[in-house]
Amino acid sequence: METAAIANHKGVELLAPAGSVESFHAAVDSGADAVYLGLDSFNARMRAKNFTARDLCGIVPYAHSRNVKVYVTLNTLIKQNEVKPALHLLYQLDQIGVDAVIAADIGLMRLASAHFPKLRLHGSTQAAVHNGHGAEFLKTLGVRRVVLARELSLDEIAATTKQSPIETEVFVHGALCYSISGQCLASSFIGGASGNRGRCTQVCRRRFRYGGAGAVINGYFFSPYDLQAIAAVDKMAKAGVASFKIEGRMKGAEYVGTVVKAYRRVIDSPSDVDEAVKELRFDFGRAKTEFFLDGRKGEPPVDPLRPSGTGVLIGKIVGRGDTSLTLLMERPLAKQFFTGGLTIGKGDRLRVQPENGFEGVSCKVADCKAAGDNTETTITVTITAPVQCGIGDYVFLIGRSEKEQKNAAVTIFTPVTNLKTNFQNAAKIANSLTPEPTGTIPHPKPKMWFKVDTVDWLDIVNATPCQHLIFDADSKEIDRLFDNPSTIKKWRSRMFVGLPPFIEEAGVTFWRGVVERCFSAGLQSFTVSNPGHFALVRGAKQIAADTPLWILNRFTQKELVTRGISQFVFSYEDEYLNIRDTAVSTGIVPVYGRPPLFISRIPVPAGVNCDTAITDPHDNEFFVSIKNGLCYTLPQSPVCLFARRERLSNCGIENFLIDLCFHKPDYETANRLVAGFKSGVKVEGGTIFNFKAGLR
Repeated sequence: METAAIANHKGVELLAPAGSVESFHAAVDSGADAVYLGLDSFNARMRAKNFTARDLCGIVPYAHSRNVKVYVTLNTLIKQNEVKPALHLLYQLDQIGVDAVIAADIGLMRLASAHFPKLRLHGSTQAAVHNGHGAEFLKTLGVRRVVLARELSLDEIAATTKQSPIETEVFVHGALCYSISGQCLASSFIGGASGNRGRCTQVCRRRFRYGGAGAVINGYFFSPYDLQAIAAVDKMAKAGVASFKIEGRMKGAEYVGTVVKAYRRVIDSPSDVDEAVKELRFDFGRAKTEFFLDGRKGEPPVDPLRPSGTGVLIGKIVGRGDTSLTLLMERPLAKQFFTGGLTIGKGDRLRVQPENGFEGVSCKVADCKAAGDNTETTITVTITAPVQCGIGDYVFLIGRSEKEQKNAAVTIFTPVTNLKTNFQNAAKIANSLTPEPTGTIPHPKPKMWFKVDTVDWLDIVNATPCQHLIFDADSKEIDRLFDNPSTIKKWRSRMFVGLPPFIEEAGVTFWRGVVERCFSAGLQSFTVSNPGHFALVRGAKQIAADTPLWILNRFTQKELVTRGISQFVFSYEDEYLNIRDTAVSTGIVPVYGRPPLFISRIPVPAGVNCDTAITDPHDNEFFVSIKNGLCYTLPQSPVCLFARRERLSNCGIENFLIDLCFHKPDYETANRLVAGFKSGVKVEGGTIFNFKAGLR
């Protein structure tokens, strides 16, 4: 009871997801202190049912009457032409009186704090805050709480919370991403829609093919288990974490109710952990992991041979009829089923998941019984309607019949008709940084930038027309650079030194030491790719914002200029129309390179060699590489915009970047790329990514 009193004294908040009205009620009725939900735009779960601003007019008063807070997610990246709609929405949320807005875009944070000071701001996990410096940066934008990166250990969470000048919030349960939050381009590159824009296609859950020295392996190399941190709740509370967050806006009310009750139980009575764990056995998620909480001492969070679907894995299809499925059950479940410990009955919901990991189909159970003589492992499930499936597909139990669900009836909220917008004011704010047309834009001589990750590139690039260089290298390569004073002398006035996109609290001192060594060697220009980097490079002569920092609108540009940023590298993921709308003479467009599709703290899957291709179901090839302890997954096919350089120049772009990171140093490669850049000829096998199709 003493421990429980400590947790309550800390005022720990239990924050639940609501992707639908039913889930909202399940969260409130099961003991959540706060609920977070998304609207029909600017939210990272656009595939959920979601809500409208008018819905909130009833939901917020209802929640407040139950002493429950409502947080609204505006946690996607905002393109320039979306600034006005985002401002309209902020204006409405301000009127409604939501308890907080969860944001990821730096420009949106600044707009919200400047024009809607009554709106409480929380920094999304998409903002990629890994240490106290990152939290400090968000505080200067008016943010009062930060959702920490999910890749941190308990010790790192405690250290960051101690250093943070604002509240910290931590995910404790639910689905995990393979990539560090806010650093995933895979959905956009492979699936055609951006996870950073709320339209994740979950390509990480698909089955990939790997051909190593031995036999070819088909596996789910990028599909982590689900997080379950209920055993760590007491330690997190003692570390000062303000809020425990449950993932699951894409999941149903049954999941929300089950998980909220379990965590409510442990927050109120930490000694009940074992009972709460039992309650979570059928939360209809994936297999569970504590992820990095134990400092990566436990089992890996990915099993390439385990199917990637969410729900309780029942078994594999070994026979089928029009409305019947014969399943070879998983052995542990088979034992439970045939001894009465697990029941599958009429009205239960199943999902048939193709073995390649693509989107599954749902169905309802009409009947279930043992199949034939093989009564120890095989069952036949009769379903209410035919579904597309094949032998070898997996079947998951994803929900119980409606009769077994104990969610409260859905309240019909009273509509509010006086919700206003302020289009004139929003237009005035949005247009404040939009330049007037100036007619024909002059064509200055293009400035050529290079990015490299090894000292071995430096002499090669020095023989090209390179005017500026980004040295985005592993710490070992930086040591090699320090061992070559003559090389530093050649590049001192042209080199920007890059910092890794993930620096945990314990790594802050090391990387500040690297910066100090650079200063001592005469290297005074740096690139930053994370909010936590600004404090590390104080005193720098020049600072460029690199791609992972996400600059998709002029308000982000303006804010970063006030922080000393002199150049901006546009994202590989960006599109032509948005680049045109945000083009500035200090902007740098990557016209060649292999964009990191995943940047992950999860180690390379067992048995995978960094030099061997991994192939997706469409036969696209990828490879993995390690830099600064992070695992990068990259496409074999590079992005190449050489043929679009003239068009980019026409809209005011003067700086162009050739990114040679993750390439083997070679004179021929450098000369070929420079020739292609000058002639405007795309590299064979290259892609233009979202340049023409658009950033969705």
